Amino acid sequence: MNFITKSKEIHQKYPNLLVAIFFSGGFLFDIFTLGQVDELANFFGHTIYIILLVTSFLHLERKYDYQWLNKFALYQKDIFHFFAGSLLSGFAIFFFKSSSLSVSGLFILLILALLMANESPKLQSTGPVIKLILLQFCLSAFFIIYIPVIVGLMGVTIFLITLVLSAITLPIILTRLKHQAVLESKIIAVAMSFILLIGYITNLIPPVPLSVKKIGVYHNIEKSEGVYKLYKEKSFLDYFGLEGHSFKYKEGDKVFVFARIFAPKGFKENLYIQWEKWDKTWKISDKIPLSIKGGNLWGYRAFTYKKNYSDGLWRARVMSSDKREVARVEFSISPSKVQEREWNIITEE
Repeated sequence: MNFITKSKEIHQKYPNLLVAIFFSGGFLFDIFTLGQVDELANFFGHTIYIILLVTSFLHLERKYDYQWLNKFALYQKDIFHFFAGSLLSGFAIFFFKSSSLSVSGLFILLILALLMANESPKLQSTGPVIKLILLQFCLSAFFIIYIPVIVGLMGVTIFLITLVLSAITLPIILTRLKHQAVLESKIIAVAMSFILLIGYITNLIPPVPLSVKKIGVYHNIEKSEGVYKLYKEKSFLDYFGLEGHSFKYKEGDKVFVFARIFAPKGFKENLYIQWEKWDKTWKISDKIPLSIKGGNLWGYRAFTYKKNYSDGLWRARVMSSDKREVARVEFSISPSKVQEREWNIITEE
């Protein structure tokens, strides 16, 4: 009893501190335990959480005939925000894995802002509109992530289907149950679909479920019996386990880019590596197509190379078929001043 009393006193005295501790702990837990986007445990877990989130929203203002149930009702808002926070945390990690922050950082920051706002005691005490926004966003993110995994495809058509399904699901449920927030739900669903469509058109939404596990620039790549050997000029960064992003060339050298790309089992997608050079703006030099088929836990391995290049700042971007960036590597190209080069050979099995 002393422990319970002490816990209540701490919660009342430092509510924001406890929120920060639980928020950080839950987010770190998801980072280390969530796994890949196509794992059945993640899909079923998030499906159950979505159902419970909708159910908890429907019971937010409900009064019960039995006294013991009314005591339970005191915690309905906490339960709602617990499920919303758990879903937002997992979705943020999936989106983070699927793109570079330079492209989709704004969208990921939006999710993190919603996640932190969800933990705020002030927001938790607000009316149903804010909770409807959280609920609608969780539903939309769920469909955006898992529909491509289920059908094994992505692209404009799939995304539009996703938007329609996410926009009609909650209003239909609330209409069938004659909930008082039907009108608000319809307005929020339409507004959020429009915002997400803008995010898709402007490439702010990451290309889930794809993710690049490794990308780098090398002097040579050899493939033999499924094993790739990546040759990179030795650097002081090797001692720290890091890879530099400068390419020092001698006559006849080719610039190689290697990428290891994860896609769910049975997933098919036509990617391409886009070479670009900085000349007051990024100018496209080449597009090299890659057809991938998911299913390898460690990722589909692919590489491309370029013979014709010039000194300057370059980047290679892994792009999806609907022109969304999955990952990129930026590097400088300049002539080598070393007589004899030493190689660091990295093996990819």
